[in-house]
Amino acid sequence: MRTLSPFTSKLVRELGVEPAGEFVAFMDLELFLDRPPEPLPQRPVALFVGVLELYKNVDGLARAWRAAAPRVPDAQLRLIGRGSRRAVVDALVRDLPAQTTHVERVPPEEVARALDAATCLVLPSRSEGLPRIAVEALARGRPIVGARGGGIPDVVEDGVNGLLVDDDEELAAALVRVLSEPGLAAALAAGARASVDPWVASPDDFAERLAELVRPYTGAA
Repeated sequence: MRTLSPFTSKLVRELGVEPAGEFVAFMDLELFLDRPPEPLPQRPVALFVGVLELYKNVDGLARAWRAAAPRVPDAQLRLIGRGSRRAVVDALVRDLPAQTTHVERVPPEEVARALDAATCLVLPSRSEGLPRIAVEALARGRPIVGARGGGIPDVVEDGVNGLLVDDDEELAAALVRVLSEPGLAAALAAGARASVDPWVASPDDFAERLAELVRPYTGAA
């Protein structure tokens, strides 16, 4: 049994199984690592990328943005995704049209550009394994405002490459801080790019680690 992160290792141990190895799979991050991060944008922007489902806490994000938006009137929330909670997002766009935008899907290269145009990624999920979008954000030097849910704290170190929150009220407050304090945003952005390396594996790296894992069971030298 190979796991991806401390969180997924914990899930396996709770089932009475000790992981034989813990390491990330290969993720094609070329679009996110092929150039240095862009400077943070002049207009503060929080970006959400993911399915619009309950486990992503889209409802909580909507509540938090309704509370945060009046406190950062020049800021914007941009959402990319589709799913069963679309009506929640539609209502948010309708009520806060100057500060909220939504598109259902974009190609991978546009995700990289959306991150470049953002101040931070917001990841309010109730549960995540190893969130790829968080790794992509780190690769583009963008901090993450995330929930202490699932594997998010494996990627996000509070106060270093992002801010971790426990509820909608804290999410709103964290968004206000990152979007209204350029010094904080810049410091977290620097920490973000510096912390991506442990989550990056080349195909050769992954193949070698996997080979090491199975070699004792195959009799191979």
